[in-house]
Order: sequence, then C-alpha cells, then structure tokens
Amino acid sequence: RLDRLAAHPALGGPDLAYFQAQLSRRRGDLATARRLVGDALDRLPAHRDYLALAKEIDAPLPDRAREVARSRIERLMGDS
Repeated sequence: RLDRLAAHPALGGPDLAYFQAQLSRRRGDLATARRLVGDALDRLPAHRDYLALAKEIDAPLPDRAREVARSRIERLMGDS
C-alpha cells in the first residue's frame, strides 16, 4: 500500500522525496534514504522534519540546509 501511495500523482516535489526517504529507511536502505532526504532538502532547506530525518540517518546536508541547521544551533546556544 505504501508503495502505491508513494507513486500517487497527488504527491510530488520535496514531500514525495521525503516520504520515499522514510520508506527506504524503514526498509533498511539507508543509502537511498540519504539521497532522497538530500533531494528534499535541496528544495526546502529549512524544513524541520526533513532536517530531523537527515540527522537521524546521518545524511549529508546540502549547503543551504547546513547553513540553516548551523544558524538554528547558534540561535539555541545563544539563548542559554
């Protein structure tokens, strides 16, 4: 069922890549999951869920997503 949903025309863009990354992670295909979440972050580099999944599966971050993550960490560290 999830495979059919992942191919549904209503899903597209970075949300589709993120959904497929989650499926790949659940199946143990981390290389594909890392690539797909990176694709999603290329389009929406500040998306919290995408960044969280990337961190969870140790995916390399695209440059802009890395900047966003660094900025958030600095902001949190400055608030303490």
